[in-house]
Amino acid sequence: MRTRALFGGCRWLVGLLVLSTLTGRAAADFSVAVAESGDMLDVRVIESTESRSDGPLVLWVVNQYGETPGPESVAHELARQGATVWMVDVMESLFLPRSDVSVRNVGGAPVGSLIARAVEEERPTVVVGADRMAIPLLRGMRWWQQRTHDTSPLAGAVLIFPSLYRGAPVAGEEPELFSIVDATNLPVMLLQPEQGVYRHRLLDLREHFLQAGSDVYVRVVPGVRDYYHMHLDDAQTESLDRLEQVMDDPDEARAVRDLPGDILRSIPLLAAAHHPDEVRPLDPERTTPIDRQTGLQPVEPQQAPGFELTDLEGNTQRLEDDFDGVQIVNFWATWCPACVEEIPSMERLASRYPDKVKIYAIAFKQSPEHLREFMQDFDVSFPVPVDPDGEVAARYDAFAFPTSFLVAADGRIHYSVNAGIIWDTEEVDAIVRELLEIEPE
Repeated sequence: MRTRALFGGCRWLVGLLVLSTLTGRAAADFSVAVAESGDMLDVRVIESTESRSDGPLVLWVVNQYGETPGPESVAHELARQGATVWMVDVMESLFLPRSDVSVRNVGGAPVGSLIARAVEEERPTVVVGADRMAIPLLRGMRWWQQRTHDTSPLAGAVLIFPSLYRGAPVAGEEPELFSIVDATNLPVMLLQPEQGVYRHRLLDLREHFLQAGSDVYVRVVPGVRDYYHMHLDDAQTESLDRLEQVMDDPDEARAVRDLPGDILRSIPLLAAAHHPDEVRPLDPERTTPIDRQTGLQPVEPQQAPGFELTDLEGNTQRLEDDFDGVQIVNFWATWCPACVEEIPSMERLASRYPDKVKIYAIAFKQSPEHLREFMQDFDVSFPVPVDPDGEVAARYDAFAFPTSFLVAADGRIHYSVNAGIIWDTEEVDAIVRELLEIEPE
């Protein structure tokens, strides 16, 4: 039961790691030379008898975790609908570690060289990427834009739940976008899951693209969270008709079935948009990742936002204005292994200070029914309020998961952390005792 609780939401990642160990590098149909480096990108071509020589060319820059059954299934459906798909694993081709920092440091030459080779095919072309891979993808478009006199051969980019931030700041501080967002003026389609972590930041991201001069389009994918198209255990290469039988979530099955159409419908829309030839400048101060802040961090004391949420017992939970102790506002989700792993130590901390520490484990965009079943594996004394639309998390500017805020008796946040930690250590205990000395206002 414990294993299921920790890793049940990440079966696709565990399976991928096993698959990578067994198979090694994927076979390539051809390779593309990366300009300026001498590296080679391995390209795997997916096409079918329905693929047309004048049909669209989809450049799928696979996620940092490598090729997974979900994108593989979508690529085959794209081929059945007339497209040709070039799947490229940049991290594998360049022998880079599959880490967040590595992805954020990939420059524009790899994807840019791929685009330069693709537009020679003289067919409608779009580049597709998800999550953090959107960063080297946008850099690649700009790199290619600098080296061509006609940007119209590339329709644009389709970004699936893009993560375009330099990294997680100190919890509660506003995250910073990479400058490539403000330097992108070619057309972009954003496919944003309704239950995704960055849903509440979507309008701000769109505004940055618009200010840069990009014709940006948005589709909110209803009922699903990030990585929805990667939650398949086995590739469905012959048909997507069985998705309801092989996926746990019917909303995700529907969204995966719709994804090929979402991509194909984006191509003429992007192709008809404005394609500037001039390249926008980059802000050199925002081109590199920031170091992740781990452990409890002191912050400038600020008033903690109030909230009123219903917990799994049907009780209303709110931040207490007159609590003579420390209140911990924790944002978590069952799909986040680090969130789940810290629950036992949070309970040990709560039991150490039964009258002086109150914990609110606020579940981010999850159903009470799912949470009640999930929490059967844990014996906790603190309430689990539900933040169904993420509104309270947005109010606290929670960026990463888990994120926690320590509120003293004066009603102000004094410490925060945007990662999972062990809560019953001497270091945390010293901070709790420090905050217990603060008098109410």
